Amino acid sequence: METTTEENIRIIFGLKLKKLRSDNKLSLQELSEKSGVSVSYLNEIENGKKYPKPDKITELAKALDTTYDQLVSLKINKNLTPVVQVLNLKIINDFLFDTFGVDKSLLMSMMASAPTSLSALINSVFEISRNYNLQEEHFYFSCLRSYQEMNDNYFDDIEQAVENFRADSGEKTKAQWSSAMYASLLKEKFNYQLTETDFAEYPKLRHFRSVYVKGEQPTLLYNKKLTEQQRIFLFGKELGFAYMKIDKRPTTTSWLKVESFDHVLNNFKASYFAQALHIRKEPLIKDLEDFFSQKKWKAELLVTMVDKYNASPEMLFQRIANLLPKFFGFNELYFIRYSSKEPAKHLKEISKELHLSRNQVDINYIISEQNYRRWITRSLMRHIDAKWNAENKKTLVDAVISKNEDGDEYLTISLLRTMPELNNNANSVTIGFILTEAVKRRIQFLNDPGLAFEKLGPVSELNFETPFQLRKQREEEMRQTEYERLTKELKDGTALI
Repeated sequence: METTTEENIRIIFGLKLKKLRSDNKLSLQELSEKSGVSVSYLNEIENGKKYPKPDKITELAKALDTTYDQLVSLKINKNLTPVVQVLNLKIINDFLFDTFGVDKSLLMSMMASAPTSLSALINSVFEISRNYNLQEEHFYFSCLRSYQEMNDNYFDDIEQAVENFRADSGEKTKAQWSSAMYASLLKEKFNYQLTETDFAEYPKLRHFRSVYVKGEQPTLLYNKKLTEQQRIFLFGKELGFAYMKIDKRPTTTSWLKVESFDHVLNNFKASYFAQALHIRKEPLIKDLEDFFSQKKWKAELLVTMVDKYNASPEMLFQRIANLLPKFFGFNELYFIRYSSKEPAKHLKEISKELHLSRNQVDINYIISEQNYRRWITRSLMRHIDAKWNAENKKTLVDAVISKNEDGDEYLTISLLRTMPELNNNANSVTIGFILTEAVKRRIQFLNDPGLAFEKLGPVSELNFETPFQLRKQREEEMRQTEYERLTKELKDGTALI
């Protein structure tokens, strides 16, 4: 962003005026009396809302004992240099001002009051990012997660857009749509050309899922190796871009370059559209109610849901994460996905995560809680991973109830399934939530003795194997107790045989 935009010129002029007034120890009323400019108009000038006409600038310069040229010059006092630096930070302008609607002049006014300290804070953040090799896109994706958390991961406007699209498409069937149906809608309603390819002529693109080419007839080149579920999601996302008239968007899947926060946010909106379009909320809500009403923990019900909706586990769990806060009152949940090229290493890197938390102020609490959530997720997934390798890579689901050092109880559910992809062949998805009183009333299987319960110590003392080592140890202790009881009863003659 350039300092010389009209808006920035107004802001800089206002900041200079305020600084000169302060240096001259004048109140707004006193400056008004000396210059003949009304207090209300001076206030708008200082807040970057108005830029005065030449005759007003002349009077203000006289009142402040400066010259016309010095007042209108874009050269600024050293103390205000940090403010202009912030004005020119692309990453700040992309989402803080443009996307989240933060009043730029208000922030600049706050910075003008203590420019050095606030600038030092901002520069420190960026210095840390450089030291840890954090790229601009890391900030964008972090900002996206905050945006989701602020909205409890449910977006009425996109949900309504999906309903409108269903009505406009004329599709009355309640059956799951196939990728062929999505392709047909793209061609008929939005004049798309869909081309299946192995990217043989472009070897560097062979691991991409798709390339979008803008034009009078939009073209989507998609990789022939995509599975049915992957095509469903890809085509559904394109329908989202087209129907919601989203122009600023990534052109490749996966990303070649993250160009702006608009691209990140719009990609999320189109992805949300695809999930909501393919997995209707009404039947999924009913299935979740049935799942939570079971007296026993039934992992197979989740596997059945994956197959019923003809969706990847990630799409299903993401959709569940949309609906639980809004329709079930599960407001403190998290979603984590691990993936890698090598199955044995797929727990080493989080590829997607979301945390909804009750406490968005205490940074120590947030860090501690997120570390705990990641820890219990990795612990559970290591347990599943061992079984998965031993059982010919079937779809496996497991769950654990755990309690952290703050006394919060969690239910964590993880699923691992072979997911043929172009660059990842092992993905695991996890959803978990704090067991508040509202959640406990909803979930009937929490007292199932077959569901593991682990009371855990401080996060700093945990190692990844602990919960399931404890489970094995507890089972052994129970067997020993049962043996001792039966031995005693046989000795006393009270045993029922």
